Amino acid sequence: MTPAQITPEMTLFEVTERYPETIPVLVDQGFSHVADPARRASHGKMVTLSQAAQMRGKDLDALLATLGGAVAAAKRSADLTLQTADDGRIFPASGDIRVAGLVPCPVRLPLLEAFDAARLEVERKHGVTVGHRLAAASIGMDAVQKEMAELRDEADLPHVFVSAGFEAFFDRRNLARFKDRGVFVDRSPRGVNADFAGLDLKDPDGHYAMIAVVAAVFLVDKAQLAEGEEIPRTWADVLSPRLARRVALPVGDFDLFNGILLTTWKRHGDEGVRALARSLLRSQHPSQAAGRFKAGRGEAPLVSVIPYFFSRMARLNPGVEVVWPEDGAIISPIFLLERRDAPPAARELADFFFSRATGEILSHRGLFPSLLPEVTNELPAGATWQWLGWDTIREHDLGELIPRLAGVFHDATGGEG
Repeated sequence: MTPAQITPEMTLFEVTERYPETIPVLVDQGFSHVADPARRASHGKMVTLSQAAQMRGKDLDALLATLGGAVAAAKRSADLTLQTADDGRIFPASGDIRVAGLVPCPVRLPLLEAFDAARLEVERKHGVTVGHRLAAASIGMDAVQKEMAELRDEADLPHVFVSAGFEAFFDRRNLARFKDRGVFVDRSPRGVNADFAGLDLKDPDGHYAMIAVVAAVFLVDKAQLAEGEEIPRTWADVLSPRLARRVALPVGDFDLFNGILLTTWKRHGDEGVRALARSLLRSQHPSQAAGRFKAGRGEAPLVSVIPYFFSRMARLNPGVEVVWPEDGAIISPIFLLERRDAPPAARELADFFFSRATGEILSHRGLFPSLLPEVTNELPAGATWQWLGWDTIREHDLGELIPRLAGVFHDATGGEG
């Protein structure tokens, strides 16, 4: 099938069944009901694209072009994925220069496309080959942890490595052992975006470069509020007894969830982690929370903790409210590690991730706020943060602390979390 085969006579159901990648496009265009599988299957079978465009006052040709673009983009993404996949490994096995990482799914395609252009220019300019693997962060850390355990010395490391989270970077059995030998250097710009003023995100030891953050915010389903009940607006509310078994947490999103666990523990100790567990109604992927359009009282969580990116989808639902926590959005950092001995060609590829273009892809297309001073982040007025802090990272082996806190959380849920 090709984008040209999306025709005005096709129903919304036919289009979305044949090209699932068009669902978020149609939602963005105002056809919010297609985010609900049941309504997509019922109402979507009754309305053609031509009729839908007329009902919403959309230009039909422009809508067809936008849908076709989404299909073409998905195909390019598949092609790029095939180019970077050989044996299922994360670290490339070949190349004069090696670049690896786990990148957030919402921005993976534009990052891959931009990186591919930068890679080709570096290869042309320096006469080198670049081996690269920029995998989707959704594959989780298990694959990375396995490969890290096989690393013998710094020569086995990619020259540049990018990923979100804490575990990969601060487990002393993995990348932290190389950090302790002075293998990495932070060459990121000296200044930090004014949105993070006073937060001390720059690594004081000069090893890790933080390029952006994943921010955890709340999605409140107002249908679940009792009469006269106030909307939860702080992490203190989330930990309170009134929200017992009324919160959905992104337990499966290890990078963000580990950030939530660690930051909660830093502020409130083990008892805070237990309180978080007692609030858990269910583990839920953020897209499930953001795409929910109907729920009877008591059937769904009152608060879903989601990455800020998913607030875009949620804003289409008048029954929910996106809340930036008044006591600060907990953040999970997106780090870049660069080998100190990296040759000039590798440094140029590291600079790609420090560029304004990359910062705007992360911030504008993924709502992952950038640390670059020249990037304008899309944040609510007065947005504040909760950050684990370098002192806490220095004082603890997170490779041991995270599993311990996960155990405390699991036990407090009665084995459900």
